[in-house]
Amino acid sequence: MFKICIADDEKWVLESIAQRIKQCKLPVKICGIAQNGLEAYEIYEKVKPDIFFIDISMPICSGLEFVERVRRLDKESSTKFIIISGYDDFEYMKKAIKSGVVNYIMKPIAQKELYETLDEVCRNFEMEREKEWKTGENWKNFKEYSSLQELFSGTVLLIFGEKIAEILRENVAAMEVLRKVEGNYDTCEIIYFHECENMLLLAFHGTVLLEQEIYCIWEKLKVFQEIWLVYKSGREFSLPEIMEKMEVTLNTRFWQGTMHVLSAGQGESTLSIDLSNLERAIENIREEEWKKEITGLVTGIFEKKENNVVLDNFYRSVLILIANKYRQHSYEIPENLTEELYPYALERCMTRQEVQKKLYEYTRLIHEKILQDSQKSEMIEQVIEYLEYHYAEDVNFNDVASEFFITPNYLYRRFKEKKNKSVMQYLEEIRMKKAKELLKNTTLSVTEVAARTGYGDSNYFSRIFKKTCGKTPREFRNQ
Repeated sequence: MFKICIADDEKWVLESIAQRIKQCKLPVKICGIAQNGLEAYEIYEKVKPDIFFIDISMPICSGLEFVERVRRLDKESSTKFIIISGYDDFEYMKKAIKSGVVNYIMKPIAQKELYETLDEVCRNFEMEREKEWKTGENWKNFKEYSSLQELFSGTVLLIFGEKIAEILRENVAAMEVLRKVEGNYDTCEIIYFHECENMLLLAFHGTVLLEQEIYCIWEKLKVFQEIWLVYKSGREFSLPEIMEKMEVTLNTRFWQGTMHVLSAGQGESTLSIDLSNLERAIENIREEEWKKEITGLVTGIFEKKENNVVLDNFYRSVLILIANKYRQHSYEIPENLTEELYPYALERCMTRQEVQKKLYEYTRLIHEKILQDSQKSEMIEQVIEYLEYHYAEDVNFNDVASEFFITPNYLYRRFKEKKNKSVMQYLEEIRMKKAKELLKNTTLSVTEVAARTGYGDSNYFSRIFKKTCGKTPREFRNQ
């Protein structure tokens, strides 16, 4: 996921670019926006984005001045700058390219051009990362490595820790650990996973490590970074298959106080989890109902150590349930919820309380939306009751809105959403229904019927009645 920042002095342009970037559906995330050169530099310092869209003409300092300042003060910067400009000026373009800008987009911005530019930058980033991975001869990509190694004999260690791949790649002392712990392991190969800095597989081909040696490696590596380690030794096993077992075992790290070194396959659970009660509780108007369900489910998982192998699947199942609730109610799914559905979303949760807190946060958001929607529906029903009681009076739309302490525009929009017609159209339906009853069951004159259904003008009433029912009031009565 590549981080993006945007700077433009016009708010509507910022919003437009942000929306267009989201529509590209590329592996990017907007992490900051600015409306002048000073704000742009502040968010650059804070975020250190991979990509920065910058307007060439901004207050305080121009886009080009901003880029030049970043390049001058941060020699290690790898940020790709894309200039946005309303000027089709060759001199501007030359200066931008000289400053290290990767592309130059003209306003008004075309979606196709934005997508192609962003896609190219993302692909270049990925190529650069691939090149970085291959700087060491012992570093290999898991997909390529496992396709060549149909059957593996020896020991594999799956290690998990924040940015462990980057630490091992850049730290010579950490790399030496793998060659000098209890002997010389020249057979060690480091297997990385595309776009995953927090996990590595160490493959000791043809060497079966003793448990004591594995603990020794863990002890040495944890000096550089807190890590969890899962291992497997054996002859002629499939790497993809054993990798699945190691990943499942890795989930047991969520057990508070668990060992940091585990054997692959350790801990199995037959725990079945039913989310049907939670789904009903989310639709309930009482918050304590869904809290009670989440607390019970999390407590059940943490009761036994072996249950922790299902924690990751349980967590994602709850989030998928919440995401489906957004779809069912025609709400837009929040971006942070979508990101949370990626693997290893729970990597920073170490305790039951932390897992429970995250589930509370996401469940509360959808529950509040459903509750608000329910309250809006209740308000619409109250408006209908008001119309049915006052239909014979001179009902004014603005007066109806005032009666419920809301603006006419809000009332119009919400009523139309729920009933697919306006308030006054609904009132007319009530009046026509009452008029039919009076014409059918009483001897009142047409003028009297008009007066009793809120129409002061009997001729106007007759026109509306014929338009609605296809007959005049007299024709309806005679029939």
